[in-house]
Amino acid sequence: MVSDNNFNNSKIIKRKAIYPIKGESIEIIEKVRIDLNNNEEIFDEALEDQNLELIYTQYRKRHALLMPNKIKETREKYGVSQRAFSRILGWGEVTIHRYETGALQDRSHNDALVLLENPDNMKTLLENNKNKINRKDYTNIKENLQKLMKDDIDKTLEENITKKYFNEVLDEYCGYSQFNYEKFANMILFFAVNIKRLFKTKLMKLFFYSDFFNFRNNTLSITGLKYIKNHYGPTPIKYELLLGELFEKYITYQIEYVKNSKDNVEEYEFIKPLEKPTMGIFSQEEINSMEKVLNTFSHLTSEEITQCSHKEEAWTKAKNKEIISYEYAKNLTCI
Repeated sequence: MVSDNNFNNSKIIKRKAIYPIKGESIEIIEKVRIDLNNNEEIFDEALEDQNLELIYTQYRKRHALLMPNKIKETREKYGVSQRAFSRILGWGEVTIHRYETGALQDRSHNDALVLLENPDNMKTLLENNKNKINRKDYTNIKENLQKLMKDDIDKTLEENITKKYFNEVLDEYCGYSQFNYEKFANMILFFAVNIKRLFKTKLMKLFFYSDFFNFRNNTLSITGLKYIKNHYGPTPIKYELLLGELFEKYITYQIEYVKNSKDNVEEYEFIKPLEKPTMGIFSQEEINSMEKVLNTFSHLTSEEITQCSHKEEAWTKAKNKEIISYEYAKNLTCI
């Protein structure tokens, strides 16, 4: 093979080639540069690097080894340097650098890296080897771990809620929409941001009117929630479970004592938002429906909006604890 940095009057060809790697034969389609003057190969460092990467990639796929970018991704999600990561693992200080830049890892190192994709395993290893890194790195990694583990819990809860409320059939009882956790959470934030003292009872009615009003105008509910007839009016099925999942993630509660129409003092929890809603997830028609409901009912007390809901066919014609058809939205009277 001729080594020449002048690639004039040359061309690149593709061909099958077999290389021995760790006692195995790896076949690739390699690229080589040919001198058109004598038809001999010319050494091209860039092409050689590409071919080597192909060989290692084939080997990794054959043995289910992590790719370099995946190793880097795992390290970076914990906010740890290459050197500190190697020390935590008990390896040579440049080992992670070598793996991230393309060197082949052995099976034992690969298995250790796979385990560290799980934050729980990283936490255990960090605590066992915290004396091998400086205090600043330890604190930084621990903080990132706490956030990752909280995010994992939140994600699992969200997936469980979405699965539990998944609509097997898109029909009149869910407003022909699939349950949308993100819209549910952000609708709560929308009303909580815009209403100073938002009690649960009032919120449930605002949800009912938003979904049913949007269905009346656009033949689809916003959230995909199913509603049942309860004593205080239409409410989403098991809404306490839904609200509980959002607690301390999107909302919190504040206790207040309110005098009712019979001069009795009752304890109520009202909802306080922890962030602003993401309105971009809603269509303009959905936003219009929510704003109409807000403008119509925001000034009403929980008792007054409950009385409104009791005038609707969705409550008067449905049986107690029965799932309410969105078809009743066609005859809404209070909005």
